[in-house]
Amino acid sequence: MISNLLISTLLSLRAHKLRVFLTMIGIIIGIASVVTISTLGEGMKKEVLSATSAMNTNVVKLHYTMEDESLSGMMTYEKPDYSFSRVDMKKVRNVDGVESVYPQYGDGMMGDNLGMELDYFGAKASLMVTSNKGNNKIKYGRDFDDRDINKDVIILNHDIFEQSLKMDDPGELIGKAVAINGYMYKVIGILEPFDYESLGNSQDISVDWDAVSSSFVSRSSYNKLATSKSISGINFKLKEGTDKQTVIAQAVSILNESHPDLKGTFKENDQEQKNQKQMEDAIGGVTMFLMAVTAISLLVGGIGVMNIMYVSVTERKREIGIRRAIGAKPRMILMQFLLEAAFITLLGGLIGVGLGYLLSILVGGLVNIVPVMTPSIFTISTVVSILTGVIFGIIPAISASRMDPIKAIYN
Repeated sequence: MISNLLISTLLSLRAHKLRVFLTMIGIIIGIASVVTISTLGEGMKKEVLSATSAMNTNVVKLHYTMEDESLSGMMTYEKPDYSFSRVDMKKVRNVDGVESVYPQYGDGMMGDNLGMELDYFGAKASLMVTSNKGNNKIKYGRDFDDRDINKDVIILNHDIFEQSLKMDDPGELIGKAVAINGYMYKVIGILEPFDYESLGNSQDISVDWDAVSSSFVSRSSYNKLATSKSISGINFKLKEGTDKQTVIAQAVSILNESHPDLKGTFKENDQEQKNQKQMEDAIGGVTMFLMAVTAISLLVGGIGVMNIMYVSVTERKREIGIRRAIGAKPRMILMQFLLEAAFITLLGGLIGVGLGYLLSILVGGLVNIVPVMTPSIFTISTVVSILTGVIFGIIPAISASRMDPIKAIYN
């Protein structure tokens, strides 16, 4: 019985090829649009994940957190005034799989940045100092080179001139000495000012805000300035091929054994993972919004399917009447028209998936994003196309199944 329905459905569709194709166009456009947006969104998320993983896979940041029993719910928070010791760092360095260790200074809230005060002949300015990150955009002077490895030189952020020093020509400071926390530093460069107006009200996740707000010194100078700061965390780099979680567990165990009286715990600072999750959620939210907008075309396609099915029911009244007269039950008529609608949208959906993926490759080449077709995208697109046919084909199918056989034959 089912085989007869399928054969009858296929014969009916083959007899009206042009009509079937025109009916599928709306479904093809809708599914192709959704697939294009979703595959590009997946590709963007994959790139973000790869970029952050490449930066953080072999680097671990350990911090101390404590539980305050005086607060309800045993609130856990980072304790800024806890200081790691050089002994702690040496013990972590001896853990198997650790390649190198370096301290996290300050309270850990500003990353590697150190809050410092600059003094230039009585003109004072607060600034954030971090070690040189290279490839700096210089407006005055020059960038770091091999001559500056062990010298007390600095590249100043341009913002301090506008906000604090009030100098008409910042370039005058090039080659001059400034005092930073009692140490004298030669100014070799001044960064280009950041164009905040270009961002408007947006929050651009691609902006390196540490680089925007920081002044730069050599690593040796940074370590000298940081000696006045407490060591709030231990950062260490893993050797290639080392299991990250195993090394973290060993390091935490050693630190806990060294400080049995502490009520808190040592654990990895997962702020990078949180930031990554926020970025993925943001990309996913934008992708879902665009998919919802493009899915409106599926509604148009579904209405087209309904119209064509109504036309098909009208044209085949005599066929329906004869089939009913020779014993076909209403539910068989209903099933046949539903199958026809589902086949039309399924075929349109498959074509739309292929077309959408090809379109995403074309668009991805223009915006430098590699689209990713996942099994879930293919499955959901196919199921949605079938459901579109069933939902929009149900009313015409019910209308056909309820026809009076005598009236259908003689109309």
